[in-house]
Amino acid sequence: MLQRNLSSIIPQKKISDAEWFALQFDSAKARDVYKIPLPGFPDDDTQKGFTALSGENNMRQAFEFYLHMRKVCQLDTLKQPKVLDFGGGWGRVSRLFLRDTAPQNIYLAETRASTIQLLKDLKAPYTLIHNAPPPPINGLPNNLDLVFAYSVFSHLSEQYFLDWMAYFLKVLKPGGHVVFTSRGHYFIRHLQHLHASETASDPMLAEHIRRLKQMMPHPDEILRLYDAGEFQFYAIGGSEELTPSFFGEAFIPEAYLKRRFGDALMSFSEDVPRVDQSMTVLRKL
Repeated sequence: MLQRNLSSIIPQKKISDAEWFALQFDSAKARDVYKIPLPGFPDDDTQKGFTALSGENNMRQAFEFYLHMRKVCQLDTLKQPKVLDFGGGWGRVSRLFLRDTAPQNIYLAETRASTIQLLKDLKAPYTLIHNAPPPPINGLPNNLDLVFAYSVFSHLSEQYFLDWMAYFLKVLKPGGHVVFTSRGHYFIRHLQHLHASETASDPMLAEHIRRLKQMMPHPDEILRLYDAGEFQFYAIGGSEELTPSFFGEAFIPEAYLKRRFGDALMSFSEDVPRVDQSMTVLRKL
């Protein structure tokens, strides 16, 4: 009975992009008018802990990412697509797919147990999976239309990146897509600015800058390697389960992707509005 009820939670009336963005901040209208069960929002500090953004700016970034992959992957031509938000955090991108498909067709996988609990507290209606750092993902179907990951492969080692890409291309339907972001010229310019600036007044930010300077080469060397088409990974580590063995800062240039994936590489862009990372789209041939 629950599955049947959930499958009916797809808006019968078409919602424009502008209205759908506005509805993110009006869950009562989304529920009462369109029968869409939008989850709650974390507090601003929690949001900033994931992306350094909060509120409308945070959602605008997620929305531009969503719109770009929806266009490139022609998702509006699919009926109730099955999608995976890999390393989806508190679900700022997952929630946007509630316009396109039923909640049980949206899978959100996260390595951190605390984030899974946060999603439950926010009453996220998706299928939540607490996955291990390496593949596979237990409980994931083998007929997905789309796998996407925002600011996940900007942090994973090359071996983890390759292992996950191989796995995703297995669980996708033929013609399905993998969309992900990674570090690129925008972040390199940010590092150059940090090297040129004085120490930050915020103690936590100052410590973060110190670790970046200590554990990574000079930004000019990172730029040289990036423009030469080399995958770069610096094992800085993160919080909780995100250990330096696989987590840090990663740069994946277009030339590297062309060598590795050939014709499966559909697009690569560092110019998607508000998306401050490179954005790659792979297609399962």
